[in-house]
Amino acid sequence: MAKPTTVRIPDDLLDEIERFIEEQKLDRSTYLREVLRKGFLLDREDRILKKYASGELSLMQTCRQLGCDAWEILPLLHSKNLHLNVQLEDWLDATNLE
Repeated sequence: MAKPTTVRIPDDLLDEIERFIEEQKLDRSTYLREVLRKGFLLDREDRILKKYASGELSLMQTCRQLGCDAWEILPLLHSKNLHLNVQLEDWLDATNLE
């Protein structure tokens, strides 16, 4: 169940959101929920990938947390300008890629 919450939004951003919502004839609450969800998921992805890059997570742990396979990680890392951080345990876990 959705719970109401209050968020302070700068006037200029709120004005831009309002114009977009009116132009697209969207429901304000639905649109704001979707934007918040997308932003949170992007932030979550960034946090997980940073943990991987710093060595806090293995490749397989990162895949599990992101819900993807090792091949899908490569373009994500590239898009964030991060490098593949392959450890011995990643090679040992490689049989579990499927």
